[in-house]
Amino acid sequence: MLNRDFTKSNKDYFNKNKIVLICIAAFLLVGIVITAIFGMNGNFEFKGYNEFSVKVKDSDNNKYFTYQQEITNIVNSKGGNVDTVSYYGEGDNTQIVVRYMSNLSEEIQIEVEKQIIEKIGVTAEDVSNHVFVKPIVKATDYIYTATAILLLVAIASIFAYFRYNGASAIALMACCALGTVGFMFIGSILRIRIGMSYFAMLVILNMLIVYLAVNMFETIREESWLATNDYSTAIKSTLSKSKFRTGLISVAVMVIGVLFVILAPFAIKYVALNIMFIAVTLLAVIWYVLPFVWSVFITKSKNKTKKVKSTKTKNVEENN
Repeated sequence: MLNRDFTKSNKDYFNKNKIVLICIAAFLLVGIVITAIFGMNGNFEFKGYNEFSVKVKDSDNNKYFTYQQEITNIVNSKGGNVDTVSYYGEGDNTQIVVRYMSNLSEEIQIEVEKQIIEKIGVTAEDVSNHVFVKPIVKATDYIYTATAILLLVAIASIFAYFRYNGASAIALMACCALGTVGFMFIGSILRIRIGMSYFAMLVILNMLIVYLAVNMFETIREESWLATNDYSTAIKSTLSKSKFRTGLISVAVMVIGVLFVILAPFAIKYVALNIMFIAVTLLAVIWYVLPFVWSVFITKSKNKTKKVKSTKTKNVEENN
C-alpha cells in the first residue's frame, strides 16, 4: 500500500516535469522500434573491410567531394558496397582512402582501378593494392564492455544499499540501465557507427551516472528528510543543489565533443558525436529519471524509516 506522501510526491514531480518525462519515454519507444527494424549500425568494424587508396594532386575541397562521389559510384557499381571514403594529406600528398565491405575478385579489382584511372585522370602507380583489414571490434569487446558496466553498477548499487537505502540502490541500477539503453538508441536512430570508441563511451557514461547519483544520495543523507518522510522536499532540494555540478560536467563533456569536431582527423569525427551524446544522456538521466525512480521506490525501502540526522544537527549535539 503506497502512503499518501509517496503518491503526492510522484504526482507533483510528474506534473512539473511531465513534458520531459513523456519526451524521454517517446524517445525510448522510437529507439526500440528503429533498433528492432534496422538494428545497430556496426558496419565494417564488426566484419572487417577491404581498403585501397588513390593519390590525387588536387586537394581542393570541391574536387575532393567530386572524386569521392566518382570513386564511390565505381566501387558500388562493381558490388563493393562502399562504407567510408576518407581524405588525408594535402597538395601532392593527398590520399583518398576507400573502405568497402564486399570481397571483390582480383579481376573486378583491376576493373575498378582502370575505371578510377580513366575517370579521375591518375596513373596506375597512384592506386594502391586492395587489402583486407581484419575486424576492429570483436565479440569479446561486447563481453568486456558489458562486464565492466555490470561490475561498476553492481559495486555502486551494493554501496548505495548499505550507505543509503534500497531505493537508492534500485534507482542507481535503473538509471545506469536507462542511460545505457538511451545512449545506444541515440546511435541507432542516427545510424552512428559502433566501434571501440562507442564502447568506451558507454563505460564513461555509466561512471559519470554513478558519480553524480552518489553525490545526490549524499545530499539526501546529510539532511533529515528520511526521518520525516518528506520525500517531495528531498527531491526538490537535492535537484537544486546538484544541478550546478551536473550541468558543469555536461558542459565540459560538450566542450570536449566540440574540440573533437574541430581538431580530430576526418576519419574519427563520429567520436565527437558519441561524446556529445554522453552530455545529453547524462542530463536527462540525472535531472529527470533518477529523482523520479528514487521517489517511486523510496517507500519500498527496508530502511526508509531509519533516522538520518543532518550534519548540522550532529555538530550541534557534539558541541553540547
